[in-house]
Amino acid sequence: MPTQETPPAARVPLDHSHFLREALAMAREGKAAGSAPVGAVMVGPDGTVLARGRNRVGEKQTPEHVGESSVAHAEMDLFFQMGKLKEPETLTLYTSLEPCLMCGGASALLQVGRVVWATADPWGGSGRLIEWSNHPAMQDTEVIACPDPALEREGAALFAPEALKAFPDEGWALWRQKYPEETAAAEGAADSESAK
Repeated sequence: MPTQETPPAARVPLDHSHFLREALAMAREGKAAGSAPVGAVMVGPDGTVLARGRNRVGEKQTPEHVGESSVAHAEMDLFFQMGKLKEPETLTLYTSLEPCLMCGGASALLQVGRVVWATADPWGGSGRLIEWSNHPAMQDTEVIACPDPALEREGAALFAPEALKAFPDEGWALWRQKYPEETAAAEGAADSESAK
């Protein structure tokens, strides 16, 4: 019989790398649309993709998607699409970037069983403010951070230009410390662009 210490989603073996690649594809789609490169995928207990979301902060709101708002993050786009979650404890949320406090909190409030992200966000991620394992609402959520080093680097390279542009110096310093190669590439690209 299942125990409360092990959420149902944690007992379902899923190919994390496969679904993180899908989240990264959504992140690239967001970047191409003029929004931040962050993507998310919700997966059911049998491995079926239930919904896909991406950052839509720089896009118009539609009946299908939240947009034109600072809360139009990839996870929120996904949650709005899904509406009321059925058996949320059996679901796994895959994101290209560690969820912020808003999206991490929403995941906890919705009682999502597992959250997996490709790339840590040392400045904007919830973990900077409160350890995921210490968050009272996350006690029944399995959290898996950066399970695939190659995809972690891919996600860092994808988001680093956004971090350079959007985060204050303190945040960029944390990114440079965590992802030195990816941030150096972003700085080089920015310098080349400004020299034109």
